[in-house]
Amino acid sequence: MDTEIATGTAMLRMMSLGLIVGVAFGYALQRGRFCMNSTFRDILLARDLTLLRAYLLALLIQMVGVRLMAAFGLFGLGGIAPFFWMATLFGGFIFGLGMAFSGGCASGSTYRSGEGMVGSIIALLGFVFGMTMTNDGVLEPVQAAFRSRVVEIDGQPATLDRLLGVNPWMLVVTFVTAGGWWLLKSPSGGYQRGWSWARSGIIIGLIATAAWPISTLTGREYGLSVTEPIRTISGYLLTGDAERLTWGSFMWVGLIAGAHVAARSRGEFSWRAPGAQRLLQALGGGLLMGIGAGIAGGCNIGHGLTGVPLFGLGSLTATLSVILGVWTGVYLLFGSVAFERRVQSVQRA
Repeated sequence: MDTEIATGTAMLRMMSLGLIVGVAFGYALQRGRFCMNSTFRDILLARDLTLLRAYLLALLIQMVGVRLMAAFGLFGLGGIAPFFWMATLFGGFIFGLGMAFSGGCASGSTYRSGEGMVGSIIALLGFVFGMTMTNDGVLEPVQAAFRSRVVEIDGQPATLDRLLGVNPWMLVVTFVTAGGWWLLKSPSGGYQRGWSWARSGIIIGLIATAAWPISTLTGREYGLSVTEPIRTISGYLLTGDAERLTWGSFMWVGLIAGAHVAARSRGEFSWRAPGAQRLLQALGGGLLMGIGAGIAGGCNIGHGLTGVPLFGLGSLTATLSVILGVWTGVYLLFGSVAFERRVQSVQRA
């Protein structure tokens, strides 16, 4: 009986803490219109750095906040992703390609599902299918092959500070100084719906930082992610095994709920379904995202938002590969001539 009570209490704590962070994260994503597919796509297609500024600000806040809390012993940084260099290069690229085709990243598709966008829901279904094939299905040997070579530095996870042989705080000071200077001096960017880039970056950065100590209370020492929560939820739905659920599982459910609340509060919720061709493209893009995330060991959140501030080479490589994949997908979607015309029209506007 005591064991059952303790288990129930632990599950309730995990559920409540996950939902709280998820609702806040989903609300912020929807109000800030923050999607990394748009962030990386707009750099090339529209020459617009507005969302990039929000993304960079969120990274800088985490670089300082997460490392400070770790220095005070609130949690460890043992969750740094392994550097499977082949997996992060190939998986990240495939994931980015899928982002471009589906029209959203893992988190963007999730929060847009809360807005009633059927295309994003279809993309998430493709994501689940692709990830399941890669982690537990016919593509598992492919995943194993790409992860066969892992790079470590002195027997520890490969990070930029270990590679350079410097104190990580030197990198924090360098990046915060350079990044802060660029944010202050660069053009303010174009029109943006919802919150300003500064407000979005600050709030998302603070939520991502707070996710570390909050998830640690449930025995999970890591920040925000989307790939792991989707995998645990799909595993639970297939097996009925509640032990598969983690803090991240409830965080992801809360993300959808928070985005839905934000959309409802602004009159932006409505069920919207594109044509059949666009739905197939969303499904295919989601499938590629799931395969890429399964191979790379994470997505634009686990690697791009949470792993990059830790200077993990795996997360840095995966994120750069995601960007390259998005740009390649944009080129394939628009074609060389149409792409050049679109860029020129944006520049003339």
